[in-house]
Amino acid sequence: MGAREKSVSRASHLSLVTGVSAHEVDDAELARRLIARDPSFATEAWDRFAPMVQGLLRRALGPASESEDLTQEVFVRLCAKVATLQNHAALRSFVYSIAVRVLREELRRRKVKRWLRLTKTGDLPEAQAATSNPEGREALTHFHAVLDELGEKERTVFFLRHVEGLPLADIGQACDASLATIKRRLARASDRVDLLMKRDPTLAAYLSKRGGDDR
Repeated sequence: MGAREKSVSRASHLSLVTGVSAHEVDDAELARRLIARDPSFATEAWDRFAPMVQGLLRRALGPASESEDLTQEVFVRLCAKVATLQNHAALRSFVYSIAVRVLREELRRRKVKRWLRLTKTGDLPEAQAATSNPEGREALTHFHAVLDELGEKERTVFFLRHVEGLPLADIGQACDASLATIKRRLARASDRVDLLMKRDPTLAAYLSKRGGDDR
């Protein structure tokens, strides 16, 4: 194809999407528009993927987390890295992978500073969440403390598998690790969590009432 034909082809493609509102395009076209730095499509990317990202971060870090700030960080990185995305149709998975990386960095930061257990007010984060089940809330608080004993790689894999319910292959893609590595991390994390939960009187009693560990 000559230079003139390529130019005509590009012009034809652009004419097909001219006048199309951002919410009407698929992920592949949205990725192309993000690469082109179209501001209206950046807004669409936020509207389309922010609920997924913020939900992931809130579930992983708790309701008192800085999930809104971290969600914004994910989208700053998306805008900076979207040009490296080769398969434009995989935009959603690309965003999810960035969110997992941000999550892992936040877990490392919290591990170093050791402030996961207490907020600035001195209250446990989960105690601020509205719930009609105080016993379940207390168990969740202890469960977060158990997860805090894991390294960030093991905790991330455990969370993505047992909370998000992702297939192992998808976890490997999100964590940029082989399937064998993910299986090893998950086995270590599961063994550690099982041991710590059995040693915790609150969790042991809670699981006993529910008929055992049903993860």
